[in-house]
Amino acid sequence: LSHPLAAGLTLDAQVARKDVKHSSDDTNMFVARLTYAFSKRSAVYGAVGRMDNHGAAAVALDAGGTVGAGRAQNGVMAGLRHMF
Repeated sequence: LSHPLAAGLTLDAQVARKDVKHSSDDTNMFVARLTYAFSKRSAVYGAVGRMDNHGAAAVALDAGGTVGAGRAQNGVMAGLRHMF
């Protein structure tokens, strides 16, 4: 889901669910990102996210990260993007 808020300002959101059949080991992910474009090629962005694991599920919010089984994880990210 993406929604422009003002000139150069965009809000993106993502929701995902991993539903393991016949098990309570499910995972829910929520992410929101705000992007401000300085120009056609440069932008600054910030994001917040949450990963909720249930049962024995242990899916980390970031690639390569770790989290305990059944635990939740929160994350914050900021960056500058420039396309050459």
